[in-house]
Amino acid sequence: MATFEERLAQEEAKLMLATYFAEAMTEELGKERAREIILKGWAKYGADKIKSRLEGVPTADRLEALGEWFKKQTETRPELKVIEATPKKLSVEFSWCPTYEVCKKTGNMELCQMYCDSDFIVTDVIHPKVKLVRDKELAYGATICNHSWVMEE
Repeated sequence: MATFEERLAQEEAKLMLATYFAEAMTEELGKERAREIILKGWAKYGADKIKSRLEGVPTADRLEALGEWFKKQTETRPELKVIEATPKKLSVEFSWCPTYEVCKKTGNMELCQMYCDSDFIVTDVIHPKVKLVRDKELAYGATICNHSWVMEE
């Protein structure tokens, strides 16, 4: 299992290029247009991650399969807590986030906020009737991030 320091270093290396692109786009295109593009990029990244985790899983079973994936992750990620995992609802909490920590260190909290905001865009990859509910985010000053994916009727 990678230590927090190792995970932080991996995340910092991963985010370095994104940070440079975000700064250059903001300078060239202005803040609003750059934010639109960055948010689309984060959404594409997030959608691809979810798709790879759920590859081959029928749409009807994806929320439950994602719950199983998160449960397995708790074995090596002490910051992750699965609150509820049923076929109709998946709720998890994160007490620590390497993306948040790197963005805080580099003074680029907006990049982290866009990363978090993109979660709402990609939720339909799980299932068209799944809605993400979240009212706490580290990137916006909370002490945890909470995520609840709920199957709407």
